[in-house]
Amino acid sequence: MRLAELSDVGFRYRDTTESALDGVSLTIDDGEVIGLAGPTGAGKTTLCMALVGLVPHATGGVLAGSVRIGGRESASSSLGELLTPLDADRALVAVTFQDPESQIVGMTVEEDLAFGAENLGVRRDEIRRRIDESLDFVRLGHLREAFPYALSGGQKQRVAIAAALVMRPRLLILDEPTSELDPHGRAEIFELIGRLASTGDYAVVVVEHALDDLAAAVDRLIILEAGRIVFDDRPDHVLRKVDRLIEIGVRPPDASVLGLAAEQVGLIAPTDRAFVTPDELLEAFPR
Repeated sequence: MRLAELSDVGFRYRDTTESALDGVSLTIDDGEVIGLAGPTGAGKTTLCMALVGLVPHATGGVLAGSVRIGGRESASSSLGELLTPLDADRALVAVTFQDPESQIVGMTVEEDLAFGAENLGVRRDEIRRRIDESLDFVRLGHLREAFPYALSGGQKQRVAIAAALVMRPRLLILDEPTSELDPHGRAEIFELIGRLASTGDYAVVVVEHALDDLAAAVDRLIILEAGRIVFDDRPDHVLRKVDRLIEIGVRPPDASVLGLAAEQVGLIAPTDRAFVTPDELLEAFPR
């Protein structure tokens, strides 16, 4: 199923002269796991908000081109229409932003998870079942009665993801879910993203600055620069463009940089793809 389709999309916020998005075209289908990266100000969050209909309905501004969400034209539909489920009891799209505290609405983890599904009109017994499943999935079942603000950064982010999962979205957007986390918290979230991807039940868009974890977790990598898509391809193809990525302001994984250098000096056989992880690079060296 085609979940979202953007065609030559441009967007400019109110009282600005520069475009946040400029000629963006892309499609997102069921089951895809997409990484979205770029330097600060590249338009990553604006693109996420366009994919959920918040641009332009909640932000204001001037939208050009076509944004279709679940087959509905964003510009001619209300935000309520865009967020109305296509299927019974299942949201089309859900988003978590980089600050999970901004999304906390309940006094307990359980209350927080119930909020979105209640607004969808899901039955109470079904909400309880989904809460149980989602808490088990993010491994926070022991904290269902906890006060959300008392949790660690990684736990809050997992609560935000679980709250989105209770709505069973076809498209889940995670906007910089690890930006405030330590290495352990980052590892937790990317392990969770890997399990989400393996289910095949969701299309997932993950926004990140650093490519090391992101490129290993997705099957499609989009790089933005100044509101434009520069690359949209498999990660191991995009990461061959080391010099261009550095020029854009995106740091490639060390394995990609070292692999290209080793190839250029003849230490490993030439290849048409980049190495995404250190283990992949080590496997390429002769025994």
